[in-house]
Amino acid sequence: MIRQICVFAYLCINLLFYTVMESTLLRLNRHWEGQKYLSLYERDLVGNLKKKKDLPHIQVLTGIRRSGKSTIFRLMINDLMDAGTNPKEILLLNMDEPFFTSLWTNAAGLYQVVDAAEKLTSVKVTYLFLDEIQQVKDWELFAKGAYDTQRFNKIYITGSNSDMLQNRFATLLSGRYFANTVRPFSLKEWMLLHGFSDRYDTVARRPELLRLLDVFMEYGSFPEIVLNPPDDDIKAELLNSYYESIVLKDCIVYNQVRDSSLFYRLLHFLLSNAGAPFYYTSLAKAIGSNENTVRNYLEYACRSYVVSDVTNFSFSLKEETRSQHKVYGIDTGLMNSVGFQFIQRGGMLLENIVYNELVNAGYGEIAFARQPNSECDFIAKRGGQYHAFQACHELTLLNQARETAGFNLFGKLFVASKTILTYNQEETIGDIRAVPFWQFFGVEN
Repeated sequence: MIRQICVFAYLCINLLFYTVMESTLLRLNRHWEGQKYLSLYERDLVGNLKKKKDLPHIQVLTGIRRSGKSTIFRLMINDLMDAGTNPKEILLLNMDEPFFTSLWTNAAGLYQVVDAAEKLTSVKVTYLFLDEIQQVKDWELFAKGAYDTQRFNKIYITGSNSDMLQNRFATLLSGRYFANTVRPFSLKEWMLLHGFSDRYDTVARRPELLRLLDVFMEYGSFPEIVLNPPDDDIKAELLNSYYESIVLKDCIVYNQVRDSSLFYRLLHFLLSNAGAPFYYTSLAKAIGSNENTVRNYLEYACRSYVVSDVTNFSFSLKEETRSQHKVYGIDTGLMNSVGFQFIQRGGMLLENIVYNELVNAGYGEIAFARQPNSECDFIAKRGGQYHAFQACHELTLLNQARETAGFNLFGKLFVASKTILTYNQEETIGDIRAVPFWQFFGVEN
C-alpha cells in the first residue's frame, strides 16, 4: 500500500512538473501560434546575423543586460518564419526563468526540455535559441555535443558575461562559432529612431536634434529607455534598477565577490572619474584596498560590460607610463543614474560617448596617448590605419592649443586622420578636422 502511494505521488509530481514545463514553453514560444513578434526595431547587427544564418556554426551574442539580445533573437525568429521555417521548429529558452533553475547545474537536462517541446508540438526542433546561457554550468559541453551530432540546423546563444567565450568554451568550440557583441543603441541607430535619416534632416531640424542629444547624453541609449520613453524620474529609476541588477547578478554573484561593498565603491569611483588616468596602485589606495583586488574587480566589471578598461598607447611612450589605465562606462544614462552630475560633467560624458561610438563604428586597438604636458584622448585602428581623436565639448581660443598639441605624440607613426569631436562646432585647423560628434558618428556617415 505504501509503495503504491509513493508511486502515485511520484506520478503526480512528475505530471505537475511536465505541466508547468509545457506552460512555460508555451509562454516563451508565442511564435508557435504562427504570429510574428511585433514592435521590434531592426538593429544594425541583424543584417550580419542573417548573412550567417545558413551556416551551421553556433552564433553567440554577448553584451550587457537590457541591451537588446532577446529582441535580436525575436528578430531572427521572425526572419526564419519569413523564410518558410515552421514556427514550431524554433525553440526559445530563457535560462533566467525560475522554472529552469534546476538546469543550472545539469546541462544535460536541456535535452529533456527539447524533447518535451517536441512532444508538445509533434515537430522536431531545428533551431534552438538559448538566452542567458551562462546560468548553466557546463553549457559548452551541451553546445559542442549538439553541434557535433548535427542535432539542430543552428544554435543561437546569448550571455551577459564575456568570460563565457574564454577558456574551455574557446577550446571546445574552436572554429565552430561566431561571436558578436550587442550594445545599447549606437548614435546612428538612435538618430534613425528619432527620424533623422540624412544631412537634410540634421540641418533642417538642428534645434530639435541638439535638444534630443542632451537627452541622449543624460539618459543614454538602452532600448527600453529610447523606444518607450517614460517620464524623466521613471527613466532614472529604471536605469538605477538596471545598474543594481547588472552589478549584483553579473559581477558580484557570478564571480562570488566576497566584499560587495568594496565592489560597489570601486565601480562608483571609476564611473565618477571616467576618462581620468590611473594606476592600479593609486586606485587601490583611493578606495582603501590592494592592487590585486582592484585588478580582479575591474576585470569582473569589464566582463559584464559595465565598463571598458583602456590602456595607454605605448608606441613612442616611456616604458614606465605603459601601465596607466582609463575606464569608460557602457552608457552615460547608466552613469548618471547612480549619482553623477550631468551639467558639470558635459566634457566627460562626451568623451565617454566618443569611446563607445568608436567601438560601435568598428575601430579597434583603442588607446589613449599621454605625456606630462600633453594628451590625446584616443588613438584607434580601422582599415589597417591609425586615427587620432580628441573629445572637446567646446573648442575655444583658450583650449585650442592644448587640444591640437595632443596629436603630436605619435612620433614617426603615420596617423591617417586627426579629428576633434565637439558638441556642435565644425572647422578645419591645418590637417585637423573639428566636427560635431553626432555628425561624425551619425547618419551623415
